[in-house]
Amino acid sequence: MTELKVIEGTLIGKEYKPGISFDFKISLPLVECDALAVLVEHDGQNDANVNAMLRLADEGKAPYCISIGVMPGKIQMPDGTERGMRMNSYDLFDREYGDFIVFELLPYISETYAVKIAESPDMHMVSGGSSGGISAFVMAWFHSDYFHRVYMSSPSFLAMGRGNEIPYLIRKYETKPLRIYEEYSENEPNDYFGWSRAVDEEAREALLFAGYDFKFSYFSEEGHCSRYHDLDEAYKRGEWIWRDWQSEKITAPRNSPRVDQVIPPTSKWEKCDSFPKKERDFTPMALSDYEHVVLSNDGQAFYAANSSDDIVYMYVNDDAISKEKGILQAALHTIPRFDPRGAIDIAIDRADRLFVLTSIGIQCVRSFGLIDVILDLPDSAKPLKIAITDALYVETKAGIYRRVLNETSTKANGDSRKFISYYD
Repeated sequence: MTELKVIEGTLIGKEYKPGISFDFKISLPLVECDALAVLVEHDGQNDANVNAMLRLADEGKAPYCISIGVMPGKIQMPDGTERGMRMNSYDLFDREYGDFIVFELLPYISETYAVKIAESPDMHMVSGGSSGGISAFVMAWFHSDYFHRVYMSSPSFLAMGRGNEIPYLIRKYETKPLRIYEEYSENEPNDYFGWSRAVDEEAREALLFAGYDFKFSYFSEEGHCSRYHDLDEAYKRGEWIWRDWQSEKITAPRNSPRVDQVIPPTSKWEKCDSFPKKERDFTPMALSDYEHVVLSNDGQAFYAANSSDDIVYMYVNDDAISKEKGILQAALHTIPRFDPRGAIDIAIDRADRLFVLTSIGIQCVRSFGLIDVILDLPDSAKPLKIAITDALYVETKAGIYRRVLNETSTKANGDSRKFISYYD
């Protein structure tokens, strides 16, 4: 088997995770190649994964890979004691730890140790168990332009840092270009922040529902992360994760059935030159305090929202309209530290579906009040406004974009309101 060079180091976060110190260990294969794939691991290196990747590479079933095991961060308190920052990094539904890895740690390692890392996200994998498992998924979720391969063992999608919301967001968002392998067991912990086996199954079903490139293994009569350090299992999962690595590009195989109701499978954001002229509907004086107000297609109701509030309200359009009579129409999804929390702008399509522009995506609200789809934003710049005419338009600080919608959203469908229920 190819020899490995082992390097250990420490990096303190600057722009991301500032002041938090992270120890890391690198296993570098001593081979001649233009660039190495990368495996980032949580809680330090997993020797089973390192050795399995090396064996697979020697057999041509995977690329040679620099394995980087990162220990949970720590800070020094004024009295000289150390405080562990594992929860702060791993358990939050938050992008900052991934930002630290992608924008600070990997460039530092590449420059300091003269390692050429392959540029393609298909050559980048992230791995972890328990809280490290949810963190591996979250890192790839927010950085799907960098990581395309994920392994998670007994991932803790639990109510420790809003991770319990992730399986439901998986179902609603567009499917991301990720290949994911999940392992979990029968005897998972059952604690005050949730039952791991239940949430592992919830995540499994969500990934299947959303159409991900996904495989799972379940181990009866075993416990938490039971096969995480098993070399044979590491080889088997690595073989699946890296299958056809030289010829097959990782893409999202399909979207969920709900997303397909809003956009055609081939619909992508495209830059355009102009944003449609958008005239605000007449707004009753009673609703003038709202930043955004639109009238339903049949004129029976107004929808109103503010950027500071994660609620969209409905007002019956009658002579007695007043702000006190607002009915909760939709509770918007939020992600910690994404601001503003509420509606940046709103638009309505011909089927009375609200498109709510938020900092975490375009949240689509059925007339019944359910959010069933969240469309990704066209870029990472600040979103500004949204419109629906012949297509969906979004303007951000970086430009104007257009995206094709299904005809039900843009074609006239009569004047009568279609009331839908939970299932339609």
